[in-house]
Amino acid sequence: MAAPSIASARPALRVRIADRLDDNINGTASGGTATTMTDTGDIARLPTSPGSLVGSELSIITGTGSVESAHVTAHSKTADGVVTLTVPTWTAPDGTSTYEVHNLGARGFTKSQYDASINAAIDSMVDRYFTDTDSIPWGVEVAGSSAGENQGFTRHEYPMPTGYNYLWGVDYLGVTAATRNSFSLSDTYRAMGDATARTRLWQGFQVSQTGFYEYFALALNEVGTTTGTISIQVQTNSSGIPSGTQVTDSPSATITGSTLDGRTRYVVFRFDPPIFLTGATQYHIVLLRSNAVDSVNYYRWAEDDDNSYSSGTAGTYDGTTYTAVSGSDFCFAVFAASSLWIPYSRRHWEYRQVGADFIRLGLLPPDGTPIRLRGGSAIAEVSDETTNIPIDVHYVEAFAINYLLSGRVGKSSPDDYRAGALIWAQNYLARPRPTRSLPPNSVHVYV
Repeated sequence: MAAPSIASARPALRVRIADRLDDNINGTASGGTATTMTDTGDIARLPTSPGSLVGSELSIITGTGSVESAHVTAHSKTADGVVTLTVPTWTAPDGTSTYEVHNLGARGFTKSQYDASINAAIDSMVDRYFTDTDSIPWGVEVAGSSAGENQGFTRHEYPMPTGYNYLWGVDYLGVTAATRNSFSLSDTYRAMGDATARTRLWQGFQVSQTGFYEYFALALNEVGTTTGTISIQVQTNSSGIPSGTQVTDSPSATITGSTLDGRTRYVVFRFDPPIFLTGATQYHIVLLRSNAVDSVNYYRWAEDDDNSYSSGTAGTYDGTTYTAVSGSDFCFAVFAASSLWIPYSRRHWEYRQVGADFIRLGLLPPDGTPIRLRGGSAIAEVSDETTNIPIDVHYVEAFAINYLLSGRVGKSSPDDYRAGALIWAQNYLARPRPTRSLPPNSVHVYV
């Protein structure tokens, strides 16, 4: 069930709330200087004597000068209706600058107070509204899934990625690997991005069937604290090494490097759209990082130096030349494009905290299989002027007015609208709050 949404960000909500309190003027400036803003239109309705807008807060919302606020020190109007508001100092607005005037005559509320009331409305609903989210954070590691594996480990606990407030589904990809060199065959590691001799690593591979391929799982870890991103390319072949040319219509698949840590795991790179590969044809997975070489903070790819994989070889790149590493292969798995995700039964997974947050899996599919987590990310306070707020606009309006007028922020306006607006807000809030039921099997995530 998708979260309800509205196309309203903070500017539209402030206008709705402030209008109820007769504390709003907004428009687009016609110009200004480092100490003034000029405009015509609605702002001209207020008398300049005794300076109706003196003491009010003038805020530039978008365009030149955004987002700045200043209190009005002088208010004047020419015979042809051009209003000039004087402020102490700011960036000179121009014809692209939209503005709002609040705290009219120093009686209403400031922009920051309206924003605080909107965020309070959001906070009141964080356990009721969710943005559905899913991710493919890793692939499973199972011992003995290929002939010759003898290291005998099976991992059942995996790190919980950030961004979830609730988790309600764990799925595994319902296709087997098209080709693979299992992580359980690894007996060493090779660094990537620690020196100019290893700005990239690569691994040759082949698939038996012609078709589209979407998921590439690489057994990686991190040394130090990395920043930036890591990505893979699939390149064509040139005499047994990467040609430097990516497969047609093959973008780079990228992840944030900081999602890795010191413990090796399958990191899943997804090509969207999938890439087309021809069966029994040599290709190469090329691993690269966005940041410059760093001898302290870098990545490592698990390596099998027993030459177990017969359809390609491992290699390095020094910024100029691709060079094969004789007798070695990196650990990886390649999966065809598929939307077949098989849900785990609830009795086969659990979320728990064991010094950190983990997902524990019982029944495991074959080595390297991508795992998808499904859950909800709670809405959060906004700090910009463009993010739409996924709560019913009437609820935000009612809650914010009640929040302002009940004295929880700023000071209330003494005008005649106070009592009527407060009663209106209280009546609206007497109705049941909009809620969203959590799907079955939901668990709260303490990340």
